[in-house]
Amino acid sequence: MTLALRATVGLLLLAIPCCAGGHFETGAEGGVYRDGQTAYRVGPLDRSWHRFGLSGGDLAFRDDSGGSILANAFCEGIKDVPLDVLTNQALMGLEQKQEHGREIVTLDGRAALRTRLSAAVDGVPVELELVVTKKDGCTYDFELAAGERTFADREAAFWRFVQGFRQLPRNSPGVD
Repeated sequence: MTLALRATVGLLLLAIPCCAGGHFETGAEGGVYRDGQTAYRVGPLDRSWHRFGLSGGDLAFRDDSGGSILANAFCEGIKDVPLDVLTNQALMGLEQKQEHGREIVTLDGRAALRTRLSAAVDGVPVELELVVTKKDGCTYDFELAAGERTFADREAAFWRFVQGFRQLPRNSPGVD
């Protein structure tokens, strides 16, 4: 299941208690995720966002009023594929896709592709923003998924979360 589909499924299902296989520690500057293949920092989310477990993803958060934010890293067996191809792969399986724009942004000193679209999963409409970047042999995906009425209210939180991204050495100390 692609990251976009996992996020949408996360929106449609009740949140289950934490968490994925890695370790996540929060602090004043956001949070640090680490597992056997990577370590990275993300920006802070306010208290309305709650972490939940989602199979196949590193980090998944759900807002009390609706919306999900996901982050995931792939570091093993990664080929050097252009960002637009990685983005298209992540969006496979979505129905009724209407892309609203793509732009190149910079995250942690690397190019990232930010894509905004509307789609449907099993006939349920969803608004999505996907950001994909590559760094030091890893691909990082970040996604916001929300209903049309709540999406705009979640974008600022998502962008703070994404802009806080920093790849860290695997054995780096915890958060601030």
